[in-house]
Amino acid sequence: MQTRPVAPPAGGLGWANLGMDIVSVGRVRRLLAAYGEDFFQRMLTPGELADCHTSARLDVLSLCGRIAAKEAAFKTLRVGAVVLPWRDIVVRRSEGGWPLVELRGAAAGMAADSGIAGVTVTISHDVDYAVAVAAPLLDPGPPEPPAPPALPDPAAGSAHTPQPVHSTSRRDTMSEGLQLVKNWLLARHEELDDIASDLDLIENRLIDSLSFVEFVFLLEQHSGRAIQMETLEVDEIRTLDAIATHFFSAEVKA
Repeated sequence: MQTRPVAPPAGGLGWANLGMDIVSVGRVRRLLAAYGEDFFQRMLTPGELADCHTSARLDVLSLCGRIAAKEAAFKTLRVGAVVLPWRDIVVRRSEGGWPLVELRGAAAGMAADSGIAGVTVTISHDVDYAVAVAAPLLDPGPPEPPAPPALPDPAAGSAHTPQPVHSTSRRDTMSEGLQLVKNWLLARHEELDDIASDLDLIENRLIDSLSFVEFVFLLEQHSGRAIQMETLEVDEIRTLDAIATHFFSAEVKA
């Protein structure tokens, strides 16, 4: 796991990795209508869900604010190729009403690796969107200065170019379950008419942090497998080929 240290070097100023996220209220309402409140138990702890309830009903704006806060807090950790540990980043309401962030489990380990002692967050929302901004609380211990950035190697050739969406698929046949997964992605990205089996779904933003939870739910339905969010590796869902190998191959089902 790669992290970017954020603690300041001894005797000088360092930098802080701010995190920001915005959540569409309409998108969350659609998920609620499609799957019900239980869907969000994959993302929020029971205490967090309780904070989102008034005496009469679920406060959707409050729910959206917590989702945005979790994503913003995660962005301060600067980790690559790691699934957002939704329930390890806990956003609760203080007695004064402002949000408090508690890092647990995997999220706490990522923070420690990055020299972060904690995260503070602020949330705002309107009718259509909720936004959150998070900042790390730096570990006051004596850190090592960050390594200087590597200079580009002229002999290394040109930079990597993202794979075209319409590249030739390496998989000639596709299981029914995998085809349903592909159709689900295409329905949410009307600008595409096909998805190559080796296309990076993460880098090309076909799956983002919010749709990721819905995507896992879809995989469970069509593969017949229970998926643990805490142990799922990003590379297992990075491409349709990887999804076929990990969730729809005969060896997996056996």
